[in-house]
Amino acid sequence: MAGSKKNKQIKQKEIPKGKCIAQGGNPEQYYIENPAWSFASADPDKWSFTQEHIGELVWTEIFPRLRALESQTWGEILVKDKKQNHSINVEDLNKIAQDRLATKYIEAESLISLRITGNHRLYGYMTGRVFNILWYDDDHGDNKTCVCRSYLKHT
Repeated sequence: MAGSKKNKQIKQKEIPKGKCIAQGGNPEQYYIENPAWSFASADPDKWSFTQEHIGELVWTEIFPRLRALESQTWGEILVKDKKQNHSINVEDLNKIAQDRLATKYIEAESLISLRITGNHRLYGYMTGRVFNILWYDDDHGDNKTCVCRSYLKHT
């Protein structure tokens, strides 16, 4: 009896329809691609990407920085400049940020921090080469109000 199942061939009725496979190929393919930006996931409540929170900085600081980053690949942004732009484990985020992720139903192991200026950061997550912007933090540093506290050395 066991021998009869040994040579059993599985037949596929049809090939699944769709233009692309949800997961497939090289997961690190985006390292050689230029970034793209999405604001669809931007949080309207905390560290928001709104005129009240950002004001004119979107034109004088954020937009020029994003435009400059578009001329680089993700490998250059995240590997070469990893001191300024890097991933952060969700457990290392401010408790409020962790709760905001849960509220927005975003399940991620880590987020990416992109340095805009000295203490200004954009936080988000990657979907392929697209950086999904969540928060704009204009008070990054050694404090309890920022998205991810940066502890000062020798203090």
